[in-house]
Amino acid sequence: MQILQPMKKLLVLLSALLLVATAPAAEVSLDVHFALSADGEETTTFNTDAPKIFAVFESEGTKKDAALRSVWIAEDVGTAAPANTKIDEATIKAGQDDASGTFSLSRPNKGWPPGKYRVEFYVDKALVKTLRFTIAAKKSE
Repeated sequence: MQILQPMKKLLVLLSALLLVATAPAAEVSLDVHFALSADGEETTTFNTDAPKIFAVFESEGTKKDAALRSVWIAEDVGTAAPANTKIDEATIKAGQDDASGTFSLSRPNKGWPPGKYRVEFYVDKALVKTLRFTIAAKKSE
């Protein structure tokens, strides 16, 4: 009987450790919008001559030093690039808990190809949000 008591204690301890190890991480969320400047009006449609596209974000549940990453993808731009071509990605380190900031992408030298784009947002290695925007051909006046 004396041998069973330490085994029971060990099983209880291992069970507790397993519960802690499998507990869900704190909920992380991102509020993100696109604009023509860091403080510009929210939009999801841009002209081919837009100088830069900003993704402005505020996070909740992120910790200081978390890796915040954006991956910019051309989903469907006709013959300009194959579908789902990665254009660029950037990573910034959160300077504080619940960080906020901007990611941006500058216009290519030949202008933006009209079409559909998306940006995937990651916190550390977890995909947290995907947003889409459109580049529309500039209307003739």
